[in-house]
Amino acid sequence: MNGKLSGKVAIVTGGSRGIGRGICKELALAGARVALNYTSNEAEALKAAAEIEAFGGEVRIYQTDVAIKAQVDEMVANVRTDFGAIDVLVNNAGICPFLDFFDITEEAWNRTIQVNLSGMFFTSQAVGLHMRSQGGGSIINISTVTAARGGYKQVHYAASKGGVNSLTSSMSNALRKYGIRVNAILCGGVPTDINVEQMAELKAIQSQSPAASRDPFELRDHGTPEDLGKAVVYLAADDSIWVTGALMAVDGGALVR
Repeated sequence: MNGKLSGKVAIVTGGSRGIGRGICKELALAGARVALNYTSNEAEALKAAAEIEAFGGEVRIYQTDVAIKAQVDEMVANVRTDFGAIDVLVNNAGICPFLDFFDITEEAWNRTIQVNLSGMFFTSQAVGLHMRSQGGGSIINISTVTAARGGYKQVHYAASKGGVNSLTSSMSNALRKYGIRVNAILCGGVPTDINVEQMAELKAIQSQSPAASRDPFELRDHGTPEDLGKAVVYLAADDSIWVTGALMAVDGGALVR
């Protein structure tokens, strides 16, 4: 544990699996006390918490659907009571039901927007009130390069994350006078349990193209949850004190290919 965030309290939404789990781990390794939010899979949340506790980190788990404002408000109030402060918010919770354009139902569209965009706003607003009273804090939104260039079977997801990028810029403008910094990480390809089949399908399609030859100087194909976690630690710490409103790509160069 490096102590860069020693004494800080961080909420991570969607922290039980995949990228969120890696973010929780890296925050705890940096000394933060972690409030790990999950939607429904308590078993995975407990496993993630146990991993953090195994190296001496402090963590508590909170079940909340971020798309429901009343649940978000209750969670944030409980975290404040349990930990005494909230210094960092990582808005990571998100869904991506992979669907062809004409197969995106009204229900799938609405749920994707509610979780990925509305949930991020609800959580930021609730946490922002506490950060304002404390004199500042750091909000970090997990977005994606897909918002800028589209993605395979991800029209609804990309649209929601485009909204996240706009929300990040707008919130940084609105909250800077309270000492609250707001930034977003544009995530590249990171294999997790929710996208491994879709990534394999896309790779098979790309392999049929003559243009699919690999650049010998290219970075590794995919990132890891810990790659994202390390970037979150930077944006949470005072190292980034002059950084707000940034859309920081952590993507192995995906945006410039």
